[in-house]
Amino acid sequence: VLLVVLVSRITTKMKAIPVMAVGIAFGSAGFLILALTSSAWMFVLSIAVFSIGEMIAHPKYYSYVGLIAPQDKKAVYMGYAFLYGVFGSLIGTNLGAVLYENILKPVVPSARVVKAGLPLAAEAATQAKSFWLIFAVLGGVCLIGMLLYNRFFSEETHKTNRRAWKIMLGLYSVFALAGFYFLIYSLFLVPEIQWRTFVQALILLLLGGGGLSISLRGKP
Repeated sequence: VLLVVLVSRITTKMKAIPVMAVGIAFGSAGFLILALTSSAWMFVLSIAVFSIGEMIAHPKYYSYVGLIAPQDKKAVYMGYAFLYGVFGSLIGTNLGAVLYENILKPVVPSARVVKAGLPLAAEAATQAKSFWLIFAVLGGVCLIGMLLYNRFFSEETHKTNRRAWKIMLGLYSVFALAGFYFLIYSLFLVPEIQWRTFVQALILLLLGGGGLSISLRGKP
């Protein structure tokens, strides 16, 4: 908690984009450390590095949204800004589960091996490295995406509005399709109905369908 206060004081007067870039880089570095070592102390270090990255990036995220939002659309922009939790919870938990089932679970050591303190088998170490590298790469993709967004969409002009409209049509279509998939998945493709995924899928469907409807009516 004390570190949060310190980080906030250091970054409070800095520009949002550089601060968020540093924060995302720290978060990705945390996953990279996990990928490169199996040491318990390095595991603790990776969590600390990731946490510092989150402390740096998260507060400036809302600040940035408020800065780029038009005066008459700030409430809409801030509402969309909070949807990252829905996407992260739905996509992240399901993606993490799929990756775990296919990458880590087949090579998880037995309780006897863990209790004896034996080193991981070569295959298990390789699979664990691949697992964490995926998340480090995702962090890099997020960083590049943020910088590209700031470069091409941060200023509101007719050209950027037109470009953003096309991209949002694509994103809303993806949201609707993802919502439909997770709806079917939560009801029919698992042994028991996953109500949390079901509700999140409905949110994605409503967001995607509603966004498509509004965007098509308000073509710039």
